[in-house]
Amino acid sequence: MRIQTLSGFAVLVYVLAVVPGSGYAQSQPASTTQPATGSSVPAPPPQAQAAPIPNAKPAKVWTNDDIGTLRQRNGISVVGKNPPQKVSATSKTPSKPLPQEKDPAWYRKQLAPLQADIDKLDPQIAKLKTLLSGQTVNDQLNANRRGTPAPKDQLKQLEAKRQADVDKMEDLLDRAWHNEIEPGALR
Repeated sequence: MRIQTLSGFAVLVYVLAVVPGSGYAQSQPASTTQPATGSSVPAPPPQAQAAPIPNAKPAKVWTNDDIGTLRQRNGISVVGKNPPQKVSATSKTPSKPLPQEKDPAWYRKQLAPLQADIDKLDPQIAKLKTLLSGQTVNDQLNANRRGTPAPKDQLKQLEAKRQADVDKMEDLLDRAWHNEIEPGALR
């Protein structure tokens, strides 16, 4: 009895799963034909064509030849009033040089030696800090020679020089920013 009930329930579930799915399929118009492959996939319905709008103007296709006529009309804006003149390579006039405060090259020229000094001072400062911390340093520092300052004094002088260079660089970068020069133009 249990097997009959189970098999009846399985048939019922199968029928409920298959029959409603086929009930939702779209009906096909009578004029469409089934594909020869024998698949049950319906063919897509044909696209409806839009009805032409009565009294519609045909679209204008603009070409390069039409640009000349646009210049004669005052209602249409075209960049430039005169046709471009041919410029030969020999008749190019040099452009006006930028004022110093607007020229990125001038800022790069000013920043380069300051950055070079900082790059040179950083290893010297690191060596002095290493020496003062009690570790041994392989390079000779001029602390043993006569007339050279002690490592602490030498470290203070180098750090002061480095800070002065950093301050000058920041001042130049700030001036460039105020003159609307992009940071990427200064690298």
